Amino acid sequence: MNSLNRFFNDLRKYKEYSRNAFFTDLALSNSRSYLGFIWWVLDPLFYMLIYIIVVSIIMGRGEPNFPVFVFSGLLIFRWSSNTIGQSTSSISSKKNIINNIYLPKTLFPFIKNNVNTFYFLISLALLIVLLVIYKIPPTWHYFEIIPVLVVQYLFNFGVSLWLSHLGIVFFDVDKILNVFLRAWYYLSPGLYALDRVPEEFRPFMWLNPLTTSIVSSRNVFLYGKSPVYLGLATWFLISVVLIYFGLRKVYQFDRSYAKVM
Repeated sequence: MNSLNRFFNDLRKYKEYSRNAFFTDLALSNSRSYLGFIWWVLDPLFYMLIYIIVVSIIMGRGEPNFPVFVFSGLLIFRWSSNTIGQSTSSISSKKNIINNIYLPKTLFPFIKNNVNTFYFLISLALLIVLLVIYKIPPTWHYFEIIPVLVVQYLFNFGVSLWLSHLGIVFFDVDKILNVFLRAWYYLSPGLYALDRVPEEFRPFMWLNPLTTSIVSSRNVFLYGKSPVYLGLATWFLISVVLIYFGLRKVYQFDRSYAKVM
């Protein structure tokens, strides 16, 4: 059976478990913190304040409406980095469940992706508040954020599938990934506009999926422009390929994971 068809069949068959696991994951993550959901809003907000102090106040640099500029990029990055970073243990952390009942292992990174997407959407409300505070007028382009979010969601899921598998095969993959994620933000146009990058290096910036998502998000919310549709189309196709072969890989070892965990 085609991996995509099998995955959609599993979603229908195990929709009750997926829904319950989603709310359980939310409850558990918030039970470990006094701030709960609020932390997902405060976390990028604190980072934004640090970058404002360092870049705008101390270094005397920055873009117009710098707090909104930084926050819009941070939201996309935190969404992706949290989802991808947590994916390495999305299957291995369910060892007790896997040893007792059969569940398709593709469900675990899928649920983790959905949980982090939910947190992201909550934080998105604060971005709207910042836009109002800084008197950036709304435009109809706001609706064009939808394809940006869809592509980033699919990319996060595609990468998560591969890392959920690698997290079982290679025990140190999370340590390597943490280093990569730290560098990923600074190699993305989160603190700076793309036109500040030397022209000869700009083409390489587009090899980074966050470049398309962050630039598109700012176009939509800050500049009243359309997203970078060519980049979105490219990363959509790449994401679909990642998902298709990622599903195949996880299904290939679906009943073997319990033996190696």
